[in-house]
Amino acid sequence: MASRLCFNIGFLIVASVGLLHGAYAANTYTVGGDLGWIIPPNSSYYEEWTSQSTFQIGDSFVFNWTTGTHTATEVSTKEEYDNCTKMGIILKDAGVKVTFKDNATHYFLCSEGTHCEQGQKMVIKIGDGIPPSFAAPSLTAVAAALSALFFSTLAIFFLN
Repeated sequence: MASRLCFNIGFLIVASVGLLHGAYAANTYTVGGDLGWIIPPNSSYYEEWTSQSTFQIGDSFVFNWTTGTHTATEVSTKEEYDNCTKMGIILKDAGVKVTFKDNATHYFLCSEGTHCEQGQKMVIKIGDGIPPSFAAPSLTAVAAALSALFFSTLAIFFLN
């Protein structure tokens, strides 16, 4: 009986830690911080801004600008990004919020005039930046499974 009690308590601790680990809170970032999404003061500004954080699945990015005409254009490849190719998914309104739901690398640039060539572009890596080669379970599904396991063990514990 004592060994079963120790096993159940140990299992409850492990399950609780798993539930807490799955409770990741997504963050919302204003692209460029206080500067926002404008032609930057130097060509490495947005690279430096993204290097200050590690972005995760579920994080959101708000593209804000208060002056001038800008876009947030997502291009498909690094080559398009490097060459400031201005064809892609275009977000034209300031305050647009983009949320990423998987590990990947996203390339954004401004497609107005020569803004991209002047440094208004950035790379956002979510997680390790590499898309999964299989369909990974969502954090919600994992938390639900652990929760069910937790309550099942709790019921077994009290019924014995």
